Amino acid sequence: MIPTAVPRVVLALLCLLAARPARADYKEWTIAVTPAYSVAYVDSRSGNGGGGGLEVGFGVTESLTLHLSGFVSWHALDGSMTQKEGVMTAYASMLGLTYTIDVIRLVPYFELQLGAVGVRGTAGFGDDAKVVKSSDDFALGLGFGMDYLFTRHVALGFVVRYHALLTDITRIPVYLYVGPRVTFRFGG
Repeated sequence: MIPTAVPRVVLALLCLLAARPARADYKEWTIAVTPAYSVAYVDSRSGNGGGGGLEVGFGVTESLTLHLSGFVSWHALDGSMTQKEGVMTAYASMLGLTYTIDVIRLVPYFELQLGAVGVRGTAGFGDDAKVVKSSDDFALGLGFGMDYLFTRHVALGFVVRYHALLTDITRIPVYLYVGPRVTFRFGG
């Protein structure tokens, strides 16, 4: 005769053998979309504007994600002694690491990025210097954000990113990007 506790113990042991370690973002793909407010300080002028960004990431460890991000935004600039007033375009392509602090459904994270930030003197991507002189420069990006996980695969949050040009810091010392973001997770 088998004691009644034996089947429960066997079931518990089978559950322990089948369990896998929790690996928050490890080998997981993420895609995030961000509509954003942005501000750019160009020459001696500042321009408020808006645009959007897209980010693709891959979890290399439980807390670190390698990501590729890009954005485009448009900014209204007042005229100066040497430049006309109008709309300029700013854009970037960045590669970086995201460090995530997984706290149940609230997920704060920090980012470090390197890449290119560019500006164009028109609302298009032409090389016309109507509002500012066009340029493409090497930049450093720092970011902070927080997501709220609605499900394991969908999150809504916000991101704040600061970009500083490393090759021409006197011309465009700051580019700030702030907005809500929707993140989709899959794989793993």
